[in-house]
Amino acid sequence: MEDLAKLRDSQYSWESCEEVRMKHDPSHIVRQRMRLIRAFIVLVVAYSASARAQIQSISTFAEYPSPLNKRLNIQSASAIGGGVEVSLKLYENTSIGLRAAYVSYSIDQPDQLNQWNWNFWNDRYYTKIQSDMRADPNLTAQIGSVQSMDMIPVSVALNYSATVDDNLTIVPNLAGGVSFFTRKLYADETWTKQFPQAEYTLTYNLRNFAPEKKGTVIFLAPGCNAGYQISSDVSLAVGVQYKHYVSSITGYGDFPLENEIIAKLGLTFFYR
Repeated sequence: MEDLAKLRDSQYSWESCEEVRMKHDPSHIVRQRMRLIRAFIVLVVAYSASARAQIQSISTFAEYPSPLNKRLNIQSASAIGGGVEVSLKLYENTSIGLRAAYVSYSIDQPDQLNQWNWNFWNDRYYTKIQSDMRADPNLTAQIGSVQSMDMIPVSVALNYSATVDDNLTIVPNLAGGVSFFTRKLYADETWTKQFPQAEYTLTYNLRNFAPEKKGTVIFLAPGCNAGYQISSDVSLAVGVQYKHYVSSITGYGDFPLENEIIAKLGLTFFYR
């Protein structure tokens, strides 16, 4: 028993079922990302106060990215997200925007279980599945897979506001920043076992999670927003942004996108 305890302590990191569930629970992941965004807002406000910068507005927005050129043989990707922007006034029509967002992608990659280079799956587990089904004709398995990516882009933008009339403002902008991404994949297994003598069929489903792929990429993002004043302190904002990923800090070999177009819809709250 003493040797087993030493082996456990020296070579393995044991996790409870609850810890494993929390790692892959989507609501838990979203709460983590929202904590990061809230922390970013607090830092921005603290910096603005200490630097005596004038906060011009705070915007909240939903965004809908449409990936253009994709990498790693990705067939399709769809996404939805949201975030905040704090604008600090520089001159009369010019401001600096500090942005943070959270975006969730659904990714379709042909043969993605093998493309993931998951050693456990490729070298051991898939071979065992085939062997078990050959050994027992009453046993069958249907194997699917689901891939996703969480991304937190943080950027600084230079905004220029051009007033069209009393209610409409056009805001071209140029942003640059970094995106922290985490790609995830799991095998969705449905097993069926026939018991002919008992005239009974047992079916069960399980998910087998692959190691995550993480990294940080650098992007440039020109765009343009339009704001329509709906009250003295609030405007409805729509916008479009082109984002190009130019290089990486870590993990670019695992990043699936080259560029994308992003549509945005939100509200802007002004500080007079």
